[in-house]
Amino acid sequence: MIKKQFSGSARRARNVVWNAAGRYDFEPPFLAFFPNGKPDQYFNMVVGLAEKWLELPRIWAFFERYGGDRRAEEFDEFLWLGIENCVYEKELPERPILADLRRARAEEFYRMELTRQQMEMQSMPVYTQQEARWAQTLGRHAVLTPREKRMAEALRFSGALDTDGVLEAMEAFLREFFRYTPPEKPESAKRAGALARLLLRREHRRQDTLLVRAGTGEGDHPRAVQMKHWGLGRHAGPTEADAAYIRAVFGQSALTEHALRGLENELCIGGDEGCRLWFARPGQPAEAIADRDAAEVRASAARQKERNEAFLNAHAAMAQGSIRRLATRIDTIFSSYLRQMPEPARMGRVQSEKAYRLPVLNDPRVFWKDGEETEPEIVVELLLDASQSRMNVQEILASEAYIIAKSLEKAHIPVRVCTFRSLRGYTVLEELKGWSEHGCEGIMCYFAAGWNRDALALEALGRLEDAGMRGKQRIVLVLTDASPNDSTPFAATDALIPREYEGAEAVKAAEDAVRSLRADGLRVGAVFHGSTAHLENVHQIYGHAYVRIQKATQLAQGVSDLLLMLLREARTD
Repeated sequence: MIKKQFSGSARRARNVVWNAAGRYDFEPPFLAFFPNGKPDQYFNMVVGLAEKWLELPRIWAFFERYGGDRRAEEFDEFLWLGIENCVYEKELPERPILADLRRARAEEFYRMELTRQQMEMQSMPVYTQQEARWAQTLGRHAVLTPREKRMAEALRFSGALDTDGVLEAMEAFLREFFRYTPPEKPESAKRAGALARLLLRREHRRQDTLLVRAGTGEGDHPRAVQMKHWGLGRHAGPTEADAAYIRAVFGQSALTEHALRGLENELCIGGDEGCRLWFARPGQPAEAIADRDAAEVRASAARQKERNEAFLNAHAAMAQGSIRRLATRIDTIFSSYLRQMPEPARMGRVQSEKAYRLPVLNDPRVFWKDGEETEPEIVVELLLDASQSRMNVQEILASEAYIIAKSLEKAHIPVRVCTFRSLRGYTVLEELKGWSEHGCEGIMCYFAAGWNRDALALEALGRLEDAGMRGKQRIVLVLTDASPNDSTPFAATDALIPREYEGAEAVKAAEDAVRSLRADGLRVGAVFHGSTAHLENVHQIYGHAYVRIQKATQLAQGVSDLLLMLLREARTD
């Protein structure tokens, strides 16, 4: 997929682009990645060849002309197929190996078969044209309608075309098959500079929908779920309809309106200006509205709970073994972090508020002494990324969180479990297990949907301190894929043009949030369950305080090592 983004893998993608272009002194406006974050070598070469043979700034300007249309990303995909054929024919005489590279890319397309859920996110007209292109490359037969055949033929831009010819072909394609002509850039926009460019940006899509689907249990792979942005725009913040949707899906907020507004005034500033917060617990009364999307989400979440429970039951022996091993390790690690509870005595430390009882009532038990009962000085919080990118591993993550929480509970360490996701401008934290709850069954309510604004979620969790936990050392373990991505862009603060909440800037925001929590005394680490492409991100956000879990047998060792690392940091402060 051609994307206007830069990620942790961008360095390798740029190198391919620069090598194909034969120059290293420009910043490519497009890079190509597979859904798992791995650079698409062939299409990055196509971007570089477009710079070599065509005037790439003019091509980019053409894409920008229709940037406000809701079909902009679909148009991008179509037109890059046309550009691919053009630069392929131009370059092939000079680089015959390009034919082998093209065939390898076609074979890759057929290896990456999409699941039903991914097909729901895929533009089927685009998918059909991609299949037509790669089927022709491999000499296969693609079943196409007459219109689809005409589209495929129109997208075989000739290698004889120059930049003007390619631009004419792109415009003719959109006009013939979509009855659409990209508007010319108005003169006022040329004069107004950055402000006019802002006004030309596509509007932010307010109708985000939670897509809840069953996990496959296969984990991350090249066909893992990938969220797509619908573009930038002026973001006025969530509407009352958005608020009603959130209440219908998640129920009433567990915090009062006054407490919510106070947190939003404190946290929803800077790049998060205009965002809202919501704190939910499963089972909260939901607002009844005639919204089929909300009803489907609640029904799908209930079905996912059943799948989580079935998965845990099917792997009960493994889970119980992991709980025993991890609980034993935790008990050993935390043994030196217990304090003796005081009890009344006839001598020891005086209880100032009861000292009057000694002379007045002749009661000598106005002193404290260390009793035999102990309590931990440390509490642990689990924060689970519950965004749509976790859909393929829902049962696995629910089981991992259950094992960790149950192990802490068996070791008598207070634990709270929350999830986070963002939707329609709201960052929603949902408490699946509270500090005082006994039992971890609520964790089975975990389901993945929406986006993830990691920085705001982390900062909000840092403010959620239960009165009974004050004075104790808080450890936060984030179960994450280290890929922040939200449909609501960064607010335009220093610049007039907002920036999409993804890539390097979103990672930097999460890094700053973790640094802020640590400055407030919290110990923050990550249990990384994600693509290799995001290892650079998790290291940037959490430093060395993370472990990567790829299979259940690694859980006990990995989590205990991470807790020990965080406790040692606390001791050295």
